[in-house]
Amino acid sequence: MGGETTGQLSRRAVLGGGMVLGAAGIIRSQARAAAQTVPPASFPAARVGATFDLFPFPPGTTYPQAVDIWNRTTGTKMRCWKVYYQLGEFPASIDARIQTMINRGIQALISFKPAIKHSSAERDKLAKAVRMFHRAGLTAEVCLWQEVGPKDMTAAQYHSYVQYYGPAIRAYYPLVFDAPGYQGPKEWASYDPGHALVDGYAVDFYCGDYVNKKYTLEPLAALAGRLPVGIWEIGNTASSKFMPTAAEITAYLGYITSFLSHRAASGLPVGSVAWYNGPAGPKQNGQNEIAGTHPNTEAPTDIAGYRKLYKAVNKVP
Repeated sequence: MGGETTGQLSRRAVLGGGMVLGAAGIIRSQARAAAQTVPPASFPAARVGATFDLFPFPPGTTYPQAVDIWNRTTGTKMRCWKVYYQLGEFPASIDARIQTMINRGIQALISFKPAIKHSSAERDKLAKAVRMFHRAGLTAEVCLWQEVGPKDMTAAQYHSYVQYYGPAIRAYYPLVFDAPGYQGPKEWASYDPGHALVDGYAVDFYCGDYVNKKYTLEPLAALAGRLPVGIWEIGNTASSKFMPTAAEITAYLGYITSFLSHRAASGLPVGSVAWYNGPAGPKQNGQNEIAGTHPNTEAPTDIAGYRKLYKAVNKVP
């Protein structure tokens, strides 16, 4: 995976490094034993949409207009939308982006990043933000520090982080562990906070993770058990050095569709899925873009696979 920045959306750098599982296990056991003061919010139905912003569209495009372009281009209806807030960023009002989601009935997939060092002030701001969204009528799933890994904090720190900030979210919305696809199953397991602290599981999982690294979603499903499993970012690539072929894209999207369909058919819950509609990096404009001014060369293949996934997960004709 790359470490590029694209407008308001960031792709994470690839960093390796093993973790000390003993300490992580101790924290996880303590977390499971801790009494939860707030019951988890109910989990919304699975939906398919996009990690989405205005930068792929012509200047002056509004959020409602961008959604309309997405809907026309993909032949679907935007049903979920991934939103990033930066470190220490907590909205104090409903902006045009969130209002569009509320007006259109689009479910938000939100990532918040409070301070790594526990801060009661930031926990209060987080609680106020999610309460505001809930009162405004926004349907959402929320994660703490999407794609967390060794470059951010240790696994033990993350378990403590979720234990401290999580209840502020779970009072209003389900809390999801959103793992980094590029780090692989060992890191997913290491950073997993455990079922006592989260209500669902997700991963940011690109074609390169599936094609080049041979990663699959089964290890995440094993961590989730009977909790929902979603994919909060899908797309061709998050690397400046790799772009899949049409055949690889078709196999990748077919695998995701089959995995989620079989999971649902087995009576296990499925979470939401979002296509990353943006460039993979400054030198790869449009490698994931399928709706906007610079669609990538494989956009027709992307859209065909996306539509099959959309119909399967949303159960629409």
